Amino acid sequence: MASMRILAFMGTSSPVGGVSTWLDHFSDACETCQIPMTVALVKGDFEHDPDQFREYHPNLNSIIVDGRGLTEESRIRACQRIIRKTNPTMVLPLGVMDANAATVREKRRRALHLVSCAHGNLPPMLADLEDLRDAIDHVVCVGALTRRYLIEHGNFLPQRVSHIPNGSREPIVPWMPTSIDSPIRLGYIGRLTKGDKRVLDIPVLCDRLQDLGARYHLSIVGSGPAEAELRSQVKRFGNSVTMHGPMTSDQVYRDVFPNLDLLLLFSSSESFGIVLAEAMINRVVPVTARYVGYHSEGLVVDNIHGRSFEIGDMDQAAKIIIDLAKEPAKRNQLASRAQQHAIQKYRWPACMDDWMSLISEIHQTDAIRPSVSLCRPRQINNGRLDRMGVPTVVSDQLRRIRRKFHRVQASVGQEWPLFRRDHPQQRLAKIHVRTQQVDERSQCQDC
Repeated sequence: MASMRILAFMGTSSPVGGVSTWLDHFSDACETCQIPMTVALVKGDFEHDPDQFREYHPNLNSIIVDGRGLTEESRIRACQRIIRKTNPTMVLPLGVMDANAATVREKRRRALHLVSCAHGNLPPMLADLEDLRDAIDHVVCVGALTRRYLIEHGNFLPQRVSHIPNGSREPIVPWMPTSIDSPIRLGYIGRLTKGDKRVLDIPVLCDRLQDLGARYHLSIVGSGPAEAELRSQVKRFGNSVTMHGPMTSDQVYRDVFPNLDLLLLFSSSESFGIVLAEAMINRVVPVTARYVGYHSEGLVVDNIHGRSFEIGDMDQAAKIIIDLAKEPAKRNQLASRAQQHAIQKYRWPACMDDWMSLISEIHQTDAIRPSVSLCRPRQINNGRLDRMGVPTVVSDQLRRIRRKFHRVQASVGQEWPLFRRDHPQQRLAKIHVRTQQVDERSQCQDC
């Protein structure tokens, strides 16, 4: 493993989250195993801020990939330059779509392993993996649903797809109980996005709780594109809701988890949900939407380790919260079971042992050499330079020179996209139905 060199690309639109938590532990494991690892942090005009990311993750050996004012092709070339500069033997693009194309192109020049770490199972993410199937050396899925889908519907060979669930670490301080007549303590910890995380369900839930006369306090930890809108909408709840902004893992473990009774998750899709495992090991009862992937993973089983509700059903969620507020004995029983479940199945040392073994095995295999047709430059009109027919190499250099003198802002969500946004809607709808079917089959097997 000493000859292995790893380069990971990481988005920086949110300084904290499940993927960045995994990355911290993976980096520590690589250091323990004496595997050199570099993290390329992407930079953009609008969303991605590597300097802020470094404040929350100071121990990462990181460099910056500057994508300000660049087109898709120029971002891919920027990633290629980082690959050539760091000379890795293995690349892990973590939510940086353009890094996949860059790695595929570099794989045609020399032996280089591309390992996709599937931290999500949204339809466009799965479509991207399908399109890159013949160039990816291995896919590591943090959720069981993702692996099942890729094998059953994505035509991946089973030996090239692994399932390694994420972990949680031991509590820093003990959980702090409150008096029986105190308001129930609720928490939301994660990215603040309207799509997959559905954070705008939060004010709807608070309305329902107030209509039912519930006494509660909700702590919201995190940041993201929906933060300003969410702040505006929860103002009407006064002191019942506190938004803390982003916090480090140590801060959450020290100041938040010990003072919560219930952890809320509203997501429509999750490959795993690190925050659920972290809550459980801290004796905080999860109350979660039955997201796509919920049944396949078995991270939370309803009425055993926590409670669950239909996606978007805030009436049902409010009723569950009120029932648990009235039954501290039930909460304590769920908390005890949840903690034991997390200790037995979801801890970082076991997760990282599996990761280190797997990447060692991958490193000993021959890297896939992709076809010349895969990830070729796409003909996209990005402005005047393209309309003038300026060669890509020249236009790329001109755009990088231009940003030194002018601020050229990319459109929201496009400066370093998480996934391709031009997949046909019919294809995405078919993937969505298939993932639901795979997850529902898991539910039937558990019955």
